[in-house]
Amino acid sequence: MEPWFAHAKPIDSLEPEIAFHLQDEFRPVSGGPAEPLALPGFPRAERLLARTSEVVGHEAELAAYYAQVVAAARRHALKPDQVRHYFWMDLRLDNDGAGVELSFPWYDTFATMDHFLAAIAGNDQGMIYDDQDQGWAIEVWARNGTLYIRQSDPEADDDPGQAVTLPRAGLQARIAPLRERTVKVVAQLAKEFGADVWTTGELPSFP
Repeated sequence: MEPWFAHAKPIDSLEPEIAFHLQDEFRPVSGGPAEPLALPGFPRAERLLARTSEVVGHEAELAAYYAQVVAAARRHALKPDQVRHYFWMDLRLDNDGAGVELSFPWYDTFATMDHFLAAIAGNDQGMIYDDQDQGWAIEVWARNGTLYIRQSDPEADDDPGQAVTLPRAGLQARIAPLRERTVKVVAQLAKEFGADVWTTGELPSFP
């Protein structure tokens, strides 16, 4: 057992969700004048975030939003990699009642997120996931049907991080439909948009 297991906060589960980051303006040059982007009109809990559960049935509308980004990029003769950040995604796991939120600030494609989700969904024991990048780290251990998850800042000596413990089966039951829904949403979005920018983040050319 890791020493921090003893201090992990027991919770019943976490609610995982994947979302698409939205921006209401396009800036061809950092710090330069901005051009407005019309946001999708479908209902969302957060103005600049479209959860996969909210996107279902509205993929064409979201694709139209991304088409604005491409049109603006073409007007300013920008390359696809110069507007990649307009297509970023977001993964969060939270439990509002327990005041717990786990974020993955360096994961912006479904492929990177799915490595984590697949580890939780599997049956491996011991340390099943470990990653870190610029002021952020996460490690996940599985032991006898229980998960121990800690998120911390490895660059801060005085940061104990946030550690939780929860039943693995409950989180697995929530992850399965999330992965399935995200795959379907991205596939439909790619069909409407003309390219899949969200699975791996690769966009060799504009559609």
